Order: sequence, then structure tokens, then C-alpha cells
Amino acid sequence: MRISYDRYLDQILGGWIGKSIGGAIGTRFEGNKGWIEIAPEDMFPKEIPPNDDLDLQVLWLKVLEEKGLALTSDDLAAAWLEGCWYPFNEYGIFRRNWRLGIHPPMSGRFTNQFWETGMGCPIRSEIWGYVFPGAPDLAARYAAVDGSLDHTEQSIGAEQMLAAMASMAFFVPDVRRLAAMFLHYLPEGSPIALLTRAAFEAWDEGLSLRDARDRLMALAGVPEACDSQINVPFTFLGLLYGKNDLQETLLAALRCGYDTDCTLATAGALIGQILGASRIPAHLRGPVGDQLVMGIQYRRPEMTLSALARDTARMGVLLAAQARTGVEIDGAPPMAPLPPTARPPQTRISVDYAGLPAAAPGDRVSVVVRVEGELARETALRIEGPEGWVIVPERTTVDLTRRTVHATLHAPGAANLWPMRNLFTARLDSRPPLDYTFGIAGAGLWQFLGVYYDPVPDESDPRQVGRRFNQHFVSLRQSYIPEPDADVAALYRAWSARLGRPALIPSYEHEVDPTRLIGLRGPYCCYLARTVISPEERPAYVVVGNSDGFRLYVNGELIAEEDEQTWWTPFNNSYRVTLRRGPNRLLLKLLKRSDEMRFTLAFRADTGAFGRHHNSEDWLVDLVDVVP
Repeated sequence: MRISYDRYLDQILGGWIGKSIGGAIGTRFEGNKGWIEIAPEDMFPKEIPPNDDLDLQVLWLKVLEEKGLALTSDDLAAAWLEGCWYPFNEYGIFRRNWRLGIHPPMSGRFTNQFWETGMGCPIRSEIWGYVFPGAPDLAARYAAVDGSLDHTEQSIGAEQMLAAMASMAFFVPDVRRLAAMFLHYLPEGSPIALLTRAAFEAWDEGLSLRDARDRLMALAGVPEACDSQINVPFTFLGLLYGKNDLQETLLAALRCGYDTDCTLATAGALIGQILGASRIPAHLRGPVGDQLVMGIQYRRPEMTLSALARDTARMGVLLAAQARTGVEIDGAPPMAPLPPTARPPQTRISVDYAGLPAAAPGDRVSVVVRVEGELARETALRIEGPEGWVIVPERTTVDLTRRTVHATLHAPGAANLWPMRNLFTARLDSRPPLDYTFGIAGAGLWQFLGVYYDPVPDESDPRQVGRRFNQHFVSLRQSYIPEPDADVAALYRAWSARLGRPALIPSYEHEVDPTRLIGLRGPYCCYLARTVISPEERPAYVVVGNSDGFRLYVNGELIAEEDEQTWWTPFNNSYRVTLRRGPNRLLLKLLKRSDEMRFTLAFRADTGAFGRHHNSEDWLVDLVDVVP
């Protein structure tokens, strides 16, 4: 395949302009899940805002310029921590995991039960397609390297599909054909694949856009505004019903609502790329101008979209030659070569986890250490960890035929303190020595203080009386133990004796799950206690995901009381607290009034640096649990 450099550059610029236009229009409607109708003259805000859809891709271009084809997920992760403060949703989960020493792909899975299908990585797909024109499989491969930082299969597959589409859109200017070529990247049988196919079926059947949207929601919709499972299909509705007209594409995507900055930016980027900058109407291009508006710390030497397109095209020319893709970009000007850092290292170490990268005292965690690249005939490999951990094998050798080491990390069973962060080092005694740091998260330790219920009904309540044969009863208002002054140590000992085992519930992924200890069916109330040590006095957020009522005390003060039954999300409630330097005592009362109860609790910083909301703060990773 051949493309002229001028056309290649024009299409890249058109894509970045389309991305900027869509983000600018959609940002102020983000999270509006209604049907959104606006007049074309009201599309643009008075001021063009930054957009994370573009910001991280600009940062990825920097990493590409430094690493070229040698780029790894760890390179992207390190750049993120250095150049992008964003801690929102799955971004924050990634940042937490990376600071705990948990590398991709596990950084996209661990404690990410809710946000693993977020839109955060499908929206940053274009850069991979732009720098690998006509090489869709290569674009998709690097999109997966990117997406694994903070997502799992469905969102990663969507980023791969969109990256491959962008790669081939330089040669195939047909949305429908592009989608058909790369739909296979979506996991077979998954909700995102089902709904994306349903979007095309609705268009083929002649449904109105509104009816198509309703069909998708009825089939497998989700209430979360920023989930890829519904927003990627909505993006395709915008592309289909927009009929290759940029303005109508943006308005069609906007009508569907939900994650509008993302759906509009992605649809706008594809149509803008197909058109090229020279064919984007002036009334759409004019409001965004040429300024590159960014919200992260990192800045390009030239903060313009045209310079961004030029620098992206440079990488495309250099990588096409380096990867030998067979694509010819004719008429490219002389370009500075890639730096020495773009050569892959001679030897690399990586670590995979056989299960969760988390442990409570006495647990075992299995890891696989892999060594790639050049090796001497026999090289010593050591694994070092925190005091008290037993590592088997602690020392072994690798060579040209044995590059994989299966190791077991035994957590100390008699520890008094249990930190969130436990860092290990795999050290290869090569020349020069090579170190690789990885982590095991310390589980939160909740003492179970008993399960309680009312076996007989309230005689003043006819409904309870009528259900007395079939139900137990429970109330948030009733104190089943002294609150907040319960004798935690005595209750813990008593319930450990009753259960015949330590009444301790480890929390590996922020969950507080009494069913680890008890199987009582029907309604009940249970109490739990936990003591965490903070290295300093500081304000913080307690972030709670609940599906039923609860009451929370911190250091004897009532922090939260919610008498509600709702769908679980990790951010259902948050509360500002002041953590003392040293021990902080938590007393938690949980209610279960339906078939299932789900509860999570974690801590975020409260610096106030980026607004007064917990989702603009990083998760705390330096707390230490007191072991009962």
C-alpha cells in the first residue's frame, strides 16, 4: 500500500481536529443519560476544555518518540505517573496498583471490578492507528499494550478494534467496511460485541436512531455513564446515522447521551481522519482552532494540533521503516532518527501472578518470573522481599533453555503489622545486574464481631407479623452491640470461639464480605472492626460502595449512616475524615436485607489540589493494618 506524505499528514491532522471538536462539544454533556437534542449553532462551548481522550495520547507520543517499537506497558505506566495526574475511575485504580508495585496487565484487573470495562482506553486508540498506517494488527498489538494498564478484555478489545480501524482508514474510507474488518477484536459473546453488532443490525433494519438506542439499552444496557459496553455501540450509532457527515455524526452520537465527550471524540476522530483536515468544514474547525488544549502536566514543545500531527506523522514514517510493514509513505521530508533509547534492552524481566497480587498474613502468592533476551550460559536469579516473607526458591539460575521461574511467596503468619505495600525485587546477576521491582498488596484485616437478627417480629408491624414463619428481621436503628463503645477484643475472641476459627475477614480488593465466615441466610446485621495506622495526621476520604444500609464509626465518631438499598458501585458514598497519626479504629455495621449484600471500603487522599471531590485524588497506599 502507498500513500503520499501530504495526504497522510492531512488525514492525521483531520483525525486530531475531529477528536478535539468531538471532545469540545461532548464534554459539557458528559454523564447526561437522557436524549440530548441541541441546535447546531449551540454545539460549541464558549471555551475549549482539555479532554483526557486526547491528553494521554499526546503523552503516549512522547513515549513512542523515546522508545519506538521497544515500548512496553511499563514504559507507558512510568510516563503516566510522571506526566499525568488524572486519578479518575479506572485511571485511579491503575495509579494505585502501580504505586503498589503491580504491573500491567494485572494493574488493569486488580481492584478494578467496576471500572475494568470503562471507556478510558477505547478513547485513546487513534495514536496507534496513526503511527502504524496500513498495519492494523501492529496497531492493535500496541493498543493492547496500552489498554492493559487500566482495563480488561472488553475495553482492551474495543481499543484494539478502533486502533485497527484508524490504521486502515488511510486506505479504506468506509466506516461500515472498517468495522466489519476488525469486529473480531471484541471478545466473542461479550456484551460489548453483542451490542456493537446490534447497532449495525438496527441500522440495517431501518430503525430510527432513538429506537436503535432503546434496543441496545434493553438488550444489555448498563446504568454507568462511562462504560464501554454501551458507549462503544453508541459511538457506532453516531457513525452510522451520521452518514459520513461530520456534524451530523457528532449530533447523532450526542443524542444517545452517556459518555458524550468520549463517543463524540472517537466518532469525530474517525470521520475527521477519513475526510482529512483540508475537507473539514470551517464552521466546525474554526471554534477549536489550532491550539492543543491539555489538562495534564506534560507539554509538547509546540502546543498546536498541526505540530502534533507533524510529529505523529514523523513517528509513522520512522516506524513503518523500522517495522518493515510494507507501507510506502511517498514524499516524506528528511526526519531525525529515533534515539538510542528506542532500542530494546538486551535483557528484560517480567512477573506474572497466578492469582490475585494480594495477601493476608499466612497466605501464599504464586508468581512466574520470566527472563527475555540475551543470557549467559547460566545466570543467578534472586528474589528478595520484605522481612518475614519466605520466598521459595529464593535463589535459582536461568539459562538459554530455562527462562521461567515459578516462585511462591509465603506471607508471615505471626506479623503484628500488615502494610498495604509489600515490594519485592527479582535480581538477575548479569553484567550489568538487572533489577525488577514488583508488589503484593496487603489485604485489609476486619475483625468479625458477630451476626445478629431479630427472630421474632415487631408486633406493631402487621407485615412483619405476617412473615414471621419465613423471615428474620433487622433494623439499622437498633444497636445489637454497644455502639460505638463495643469491647472489640472480647467480641472478637468470643466469635472466634463460636466459629471455631479466627473471626478475621481479609479484604483483598476493598471488599468486606461476611460470607467468608458465615452462611446465614435471610436478613441479618453484622459488626466488624479494623485498625489502620496512618504515618501522619491528614484529611482523607472514606470511599464506600454499598448495596444495603450501614453505619460507620472512625475513632468513635459517627462518620456515615445510610439506610438504603441500591445497586452496588464503588463510589456510592464518600465521607471526609481526619486520620490520626498512628492507629485509627473503624467500627462498621452492615445490613443484609435482600438475597445479596455487597460492600467495599477504601481510603483516598484529601489534598484539595484538584477540586473538592474524592475522584480527583489518589488512593492511599501507605496505611498499615494492625493484625488482631
